[in-house]
Amino acid sequence: MAKHSDFIVRQNEAEANRIVARVLRMTLCIFSLVLILNLCRVFIIDQKVMLSAFGLSALLLLAPTVINRFVDNANPNLKYLYVILSSLFLLVIETTLSFHAVVVYAFPIALACLYFSRKLTLHIWFLTVGVSIVGQFAGFYVGCVPDQNFLVFKRLVLFSILPRTLCIFSIGSLIYFISARTTKLVDRQIADTARIKELNTDMVMGFANLVENRDENTGGHVKRTSRYVELLVKELHRRGVYKDIINHDFIHDLVNAAPMHDIGKIAIPDHILQKPGKLTDEEYTIMKTHAEQGGRIIRQTFSHIGNAGYRQIVYDVAQFHHEKWNGRGYPEGRKGQDIPLAARIMAVADVFDAVSQKRCYRDAIPLDECFSIIEKGRGTDFEPILVDVFLGMKDPIRQTMDEIA
Repeated sequence: MAKHSDFIVRQNEAEANRIVARVLRMTLCIFSLVLILNLCRVFIIDQKVMLSAFGLSALLLLAPTVINRFVDNANPNLKYLYVILSSLFLLVIETTLSFHAVVVYAFPIALACLYFSRKLTLHIWFLTVGVSIVGQFAGFYVGCVPDQNFLVFKRLVLFSILPRTLCIFSIGSLIYFISARTTKLVDRQIADTARIKELNTDMVMGFANLVENRDENTGGHVKRTSRYVELLVKELHRRGVYKDIINHDFIHDLVNAAPMHDIGKIAIPDHILQKPGKLTDEEYTIMKTHAEQGGRIIRQTFSHIGNAGYRQIVYDVAQFHHEKWNGRGYPEGRKGQDIPLAARIMAVADVFDAVSQKRCYRDAIPLDECFSIIEKGRGTDFEPILVDVFLGMKDPIRQTMDEIA
């Protein structure tokens, strides 16, 4: 349940980071309009001060958009960076435009609220108060005060800093309690969703184990192949391979879909599935139908499980894990990148485990030779980059074999 909770939190933070970047871009657009109106003499702010404020604000407000392009949106540290950037924006506004700043008081607090974190919202609430006070003092001493009513220090404190501080406390308390209530509801929903997720996972594993128990030759095939898939997809993600496809959602869904890759074997007769020897050509033809049968079973039976992304991936690994890179696989004879990435990854893990384990008609092939079989399949059976990455992880693969008999 903890892992599922963390996954949902990461999903929310990734989405919140995208929303924050969008909101800050919109804010810059609004600020641009203010700049234009000031140039047209609608406002009375000093032009040099306005241009300085706009330049500094543009850097702060566009930073999240730039960062999101190069850093994983689910990075847990981004939320702290982005709310601090919004606080610095408030500081710039308070220092340079000072008493023309009104709505921006609540800006950092409201953005923090998007992350459903009471702790973050509380910290930013008090940080915003401090930034507002410092900004007003800075504007007073730098001489950027455009309002003659606050040129005297006493009047600045009594008629600007004090009321604004009270205003921020009032707005902050409202946003904080909204955040606290929302966080409580979200936590409850996460717990309920996690329980449903556990039931779905148990059902999926139940089906996978049912198939595995029918096939007495496979042993821990489901567990090992799932681990190999996890190792491979995480290493691809670490190296930035297929970064437009492989993200935390894809990894999570693929790892949970991998146990279902042989689900179609449930439709294969026992006398073929459990035959103590090599299959005849006719029997092998029937055995090969397990891929297509697996896709059919997923479509008909598992249409209500998980999200659309998960359902597509579990279908792909069941239907296409016997396709080959050169187009000579089955059931559809797909070639190259026409084979879904999830199935291409699954194929490497599936073949490696098949050749490395003992069968009733042969002994387990020595491990070094198993790696050689994968290497020989580079560019024919398997996608080259997947083979290269897989062969670069021999130690964790050996460890997996030792742990899962």
